[in-house]
Order: sequence, then structure tokens, then C-alpha cells
Amino acid sequence: MIGICLEALVISVGLGYKYHIYRQERDNYNKLLIEEFQKNEKLKDQLNEKLSEKVEHYKLSEIEALYEKQINELKLTSLLSQMNPHFIFNVLNSIKLYIINNESKLAARYLNKFSKLIRKILEASNTKEISLQEELETMDLYMTIENIRFSNEIDFQIKVDENVSLETIKVPPLVLQPFLENALWHGLSSKKEDKKIVLSIDKKEANFIQFTIKDNGIGRAASAKIKSEKSINRKSIGIALTKDRLANFVKGSQKNYSINYTDLKDENGKALGTKVMVKIPLL
Repeated sequence: MIGICLEALVISVGLGYKYHIYRQERDNYNKLLIEEFQKNEKLKDQLNEKLSEKVEHYKLSEIEALYEKQINELKLTSLLSQMNPHFIFNVLNSIKLYIINNESKLAARYLNKFSKLIRKILEASNTKEISLQEELETMDLYMTIENIRFSNEIDFQIKVDENVSLETIKVPPLVLQPFLENALWHGLSSKKEDKKIVLSIDKKEANFIQFTIKDNGIGRAASAKIKSEKSINRKSIGIALTKDRLANFVKGSQKNYSINYTDLKDENGKALGTKVMVKIPLL
């Protein structure tokens, strides 16, 4: 009986010890599981954070890229819409007539100049400013191409004062185009002969560059009358866009731009043309 009790006691102690060892191992195992779980949670948080940063960076980069694309498109749209909406169509149509009339050399010449002008417009869409030299080259191309539709009757001249540095002075691209367009289509298009436009560039003040566009057309009053009698009037947005771009160009500067119109008349009050003076500060 005593032997059985001792055997039972030994078994109980042994079972108790084994149970204690089991609990200890279980607790240790649970502790390891908790630690591993915590490590996994921490690692997961780190991974999520890094992934979130990558996603946010990707989204931000995507948004920035989209923004830049839209800005460039708006710049290009602004520059292109500044010009007559039918300009490209009419030029290509004029070149087509040269081809039809077997004037292949003239067609090739003007097509080459037209492609150069379009390339300059596209290049200008990516920059806020260009050198005055580049602007004058672009305007010379523009006037040459527009002159096709006037049967090359327009006498266009560019006069630059010797004190003007064409390479160092910066201006907004195509800033002179709408003023030349107005001189062409409002001043000279209704005139029969002797059609002249003179673009003068001077530096009469230390901190300003001055552009003078002078035509010998019919004058603003006669042009406004003709325009009012037309059944369809095209609203010119070129000057408005140019004013916006000039305002942006001088933004942050203490100096401002100015645009002034003068109706040229003889002693009897007869219209002799129009003079536009544009002053842009040197930045």
C-alpha cells in the first residue's frame, strides 16, 4: 500500500514537473511568438511606410509631370492661339498654289521658311524668354510668310539702333507678332499699293527697350469702320494674350511695360497710318 502510494507520489511529482516544464516551454514559445509577431508588425509597418512613401512619391511625380505637361500645352496653346487661327491653313494653301502653278522652287522656299517658323514657335513654348536676336529672326520669318498672301507687296524693314545688344537683351517669345499682324490686316490689307511696315528697335532709356511698329495703312478709324461693316468679325486675342505675357514677364520687377498707339495724319487730317510703341523693361 505504501509502495503504491510512493509510486503514485513519484508519478504525480513527475507529472507535475513535466507539466511545469511544459508550461515553461509553452510560455517561452508564446513569448517567442509574441516577439516574432511584434517584429513582424514592426516590419510590416516599416514596409507599409516605405511603400506609402513610394506611392506618394509616384503620385506626386505623376501629378508634377501632368502639371508640367499641361503648363507646356497651355504655353503652346497661348502662343499658337495668339496668331490668326487660319494662319497655318492659309499658308499651306498658298504653298499649294505654287505647286499647282509648277513654281516648285518658290513652294520649296516658302515651305522651308514655314517649317522653320513652326519649329521656332514650338521651341518658344518651352521658355519664358528668348534673345532679341531670336525674336527678330522669328518676326522676319513670320512677315515673309504672311507676305505670300499679299503677293509680296509688303515692304518690311527692321531697323536696330547701334546701342542695342540683340544677343543679351531678353524678351517674351512672339511678343511683337500681334502688332505686326494688326499692321498687316487692319492697316494694309485694304490699301491698294505702296504698303510699308517698319519695325524699329531703340534703347532711348537705360532700363528699357523700345519697339516701334509703323505702317502707312488706312488708319485705325477706317479699319474700325470696315470691320463694323463685315458680317463676321474675328475677335483678336493676340494683343490681350501679349499683355498677359508681358505682365508675367515683368512680375516681381519695379518697372512696368507700356503700349501706346498714335494715329498718323497729315496737316489736313488725312490718315497716313498707325504707329505702335511698345516699351519693355530690361530685366
